[in-house]
Amino acid sequence: MAQVYPYFYKGKLRTKQDKCRAMIPLDRARIWLDFNEYCAEDENTRDPIYLFSQADIVSDSEGNDIELCEGMEVFVFDYDLNSLNEPDALLAQGILIKNFLEYYPNTEWLIRLTKNKEEYIYRMSDL
Repeated sequence: MAQVYPYFYKGKLRTKQDKCRAMIPLDRARIWLDFNEYCAEDENTRDPIYLFSQADIVSDSEGNDIELCEGMEVFVFDYDLNSLNEPDALLAQGILIKNFLEYYPNTEWLIRLTKNKEEYIYRMSDL
């Protein structure tokens, strides 16, 4: 995960975690998610859960500050290569949940991915 630092936001001292800006065109503003940080599965829906952020404010792919809150729908991306070894983006969306996992005490937020057309993760080139 990216470094967390003190940050004044709306007149209050908060914490912020800078995420990656997009180096390739995306379909919309998205927040970077490391798809290697799978950590759990939802007990009811079996949806995958990933570590998301150590702070309450993150930056999106366009550099905008995003204040995180419980139940917020977010659109995420990660970098990958397609079958021709060209840059491509992995895309997904999900719902933010407060960290309930004892073994990741430094993580504030998790994301539970939701399906998009029967898939959790899809490629930019497939749109």
